[in-house]
Amino acid sequence: MSIMKGLKAMERAIDRPSQVDGGTKVRWLKLDDSQSAKVRFINELDEDSPNYDPSRDLAIIVSEHTNPKDYKRKAVCTIESEGRCFGCDMARRETADDRKRGGSWRSRFRFYCNLLVDDGLEDSYVAVWSQGVGKQSAFNTLKEYAIDTGSISNRTWRMKRQGSGTDTVYILLPGDPDTEKFNWSGVEPYNLEKVVREVPYAEQEAFYLGFDAPVSSDTKNVDW
Repeated sequence: MSIMKGLKAMERAIDRPSQVDGGTKVRWLKLDDSQSAKVRFINELDEDSPNYDPSRDLAIIVSEHTNPKDYKRKAVCTIESEGRCFGCDMARRETADDRKRGGSWRSRFRFYCNLLVDDGLEDSYVAVWSQGVGKQSAFNTLKEYAIDTGSISNRTWRMKRQGSGTDTVYILLPGDPDTEKFNWSGVEPYNLEKVVREVPYAEQEAFYLGFDAPVSSDTKNVDW
């Protein structure tokens, strides 16, 4: 599967070597360099969490390819769902020199979740946040909290962005656990499986190489 739910599935996927419903309007988390916000994770990482609620579903990890020359052109790897994938084809053809000169087509895992955001500039809102799952990713902080405490949605976190583009890192500082059950009424998370971009194989070459319509950063996340 290219989309994984649950800690066990996430860890199995990350440990393996690496190999959006398109019309959905999505609000992505957008923080500037050095900007911080209070956030609450709407999705849990695992169904075993005492705070898991099916109506809020789980965060997901997705295996994706990105055109190394155009980071807006990112889509789910289809090698398992269709048995073929343009990104995988391109990765097989590239050489070590190609990767040194301009990055790689190899698939990478990316974490997606819903946040309830209080940035101090407007009323709290729901936004989708995504992150790679490399060694320096803030995802690792969340995973450890989920393993150690059983939950990530039962507290407010302070999130701060540092850097921009591929040099971006996010710092997460957890608040104290809730003393009373949080009121989730009125909070409507996005369906994460419809947020990620899935392109049929027949259309992938045109999409990845930019032969289709321009990709808008307003509807698809290009942040790091």
